[in-house]
Amino acid sequence: MQKLSFLSFFIFYVLFTLQVQGQTKYKSQIDSLLGVCYQRGIFNGNALILNQGQVIYSGSKGFTDGSKTHELNKKSVFDIGSISKEFNAVAIMMLKEKGLLTLDDKISKYELGFPDWSNKVTIKNLLQYTSGLPLIDWENTHGDNDIYQNLKYLKILEFEPGKGYLYSNNNIFVQRLIIEKVVGKSFNEYLIEDILEPLNMNNSVIDHQYANSNFVRGFNSNGVNDHELELKMSGWVCPSIGDLEIWTTKLMSYKIISKESLYSLFEAYSDESQSALGNGKFKNGELISYEHHGSSMNYESIVNFNLIDNSSIILMTNSKSLKIGEIREAITQILNDKDFYIPQKSVYLTIREKTYNDVDKGIAYYNSLKESDFSTYNFSDKWELARLSYKLFEMDKNKDAHKILKLLVSELPSESEEALQFLGSRMLNENQVGKAISIYKLMVSKFPSDKSYSGLGDAFFKNKEIKEALNNYNKSLEINPDNENSKKMISKIEKM
Repeated sequence: MQKLSFLSFFIFYVLFTLQVQGQTKYKSQIDSLLGVCYQRGIFNGNALILNQGQVIYSGSKGFTDGSKTHELNKKSVFDIGSISKEFNAVAIMMLKEKGLLTLDDKISKYELGFPDWSNKVTIKNLLQYTSGLPLIDWENTHGDNDIYQNLKYLKILEFEPGKGYLYSNNNIFVQRLIIEKVVGKSFNEYLIEDILEPLNMNNSVIDHQYANSNFVRGFNSNGVNDHELELKMSGWVCPSIGDLEIWTTKLMSYKIISKESLYSLFEAYSDESQSALGNGKFKNGELISYEHHGSSMNYESIVNFNLIDNSSIILMTNSKSLKIGEIREAITQILNDKDFYIPQKSVYLTIREKTYNDVDKGIAYYNSLKESDFSTYNFSDKWELARLSYKLFEMDKNKDAHKILKLLVSELPSESEEALQFLGSRMLNENQVGKAISIYKLMVSKFPSDKSYSGLGDAFFKNKEIKEALNNYNKSLEINPDNENSKKMISKIEKM
């Protein structure tokens, strides 16, 4: 019996020692990675990494603002951008579980004072960004009341509810109004009393609290602080990294809402669309991982949770570099004992201002950087130029956007097809049909494949150019007779 007890203890000791050694190795590698990223100017922020439910790294790199006089710490509070939208979505499900609302409720039920379109829009539409509500005109918005008045006098939706996708914060605003109607108090009061305090998220604030010593300022690569943000829309949770870990862990372990409710929040309009909780991956009907990215001005955050091995990676920065996703990927590689790549500086962030002012000068600057600082910047990432093109499309600088796309195709001919496909699909999802058609036309001219013709067919179909749509679907099938989308759409057209 004594021999057996000693053997059991010895095995436990060896396994425990190996686990500690492994975690020490991960901690050292992650710290080294983040240190290099800080030196390269692509990470100024906090990181918290858990593996098998245990914290293996918690650290800060950098400063609370552009003056670089005060270092970040674990109590530092960040704007987390769109990740904060999870709180209203989860609040909706909390009220649903109490029987106080249903996702099929029309928003007119809550007597918000909106026009007849409110009889067609459901709460589910709001959660999935399929309501047809337009983008908020931020330039002419100076508070919640402006958003409300614009909705009150909105005559028509961008599209019929459920028939399209538009990532508009009007959906978030109306969700919060409904929550207030149901609970009989302000959304901020509900956040504090029913979510933050019960979860012991004691280091979180709501909206930018510049007087709070823990609230960090966003700043750019030149050390210039963001201006104090006008509160154009209230209700944004700004947590510390520890509080965000509490939220994520409890949410993913079904301690805030049920598994069924959580899964319903991952339902999205399409594979390319955001759900209410960002992006979830499922296997055999079970959620295996979740990731949500958020940004606002020079703030940027990312949360990645792996339900299979109960690991999570949380990164928060107040000096956006657009490399936080690549840093997260490198940490994942470390945890999987694989080789990892240390990200380089963003080409997009470096050339965007020149490009917005003069696209030709922006392209010239791109070429000069490539010649003088090739190893500093990542010129092999197709998404750098794709993101710049998308922003130009957002600004309705369509000709400039196409110049950047043509640069992308010439620079990365073997990789740019995927970027064009993504941009075309995203524009189509956002109901920017004319822009989608122009992108797919470029794709067809450079990469005449069954996918490109099928995508162009979808764009023409949405634009009610049925003859052109049919022509492109047929061309798609000539290349690949098994293209399911083209076959389905031709069948749909024949039944019209």
